[in-house]
Amino acid sequence: MFTPAGVGTEVAEGKETRNFNGKDYLMEYAFDADFALVKAWKGDTAGNLIFRSTSRNFNPVMAMAGKITIAEVEELVEPGVLDPDHIHTPGVYVHRIFQGANYQKRIEQRTVRPRN
Repeated sequence: MFTPAGVGTEVAEGKETRNFNGKDYLMEYAFDADFALVKAWKGDTAGNLIFRSTSRNFNPVMAMAGKITIAEVEELVEPGVLDPDHIHTPGVYVHRIFQGANYQKRIEQRTVRPRN
């Protein structure tokens, strides 16, 4: 994979660089992980996952990056219960899935000091 990040720095020393459309790029190998551990809001026993809020940023990509993906879900349902249009990671990428327990939903409370 070629990236402009690191061009002209010590990171680029000894690595292949190429010029595309007048811009230099550095050759870097893609991320290669043996395991990917992700936490999803809801999933089914076939491995289909739905993420909530900011966990949608990187969890779907990480689930696809691991050779073996292990998913923890808050709610585990049977196949067919999840709406196919809402699935963020298909079950083909998930090798193991389990339902976690004892989740604490910590919500920040905005506090202000009393005015004098």
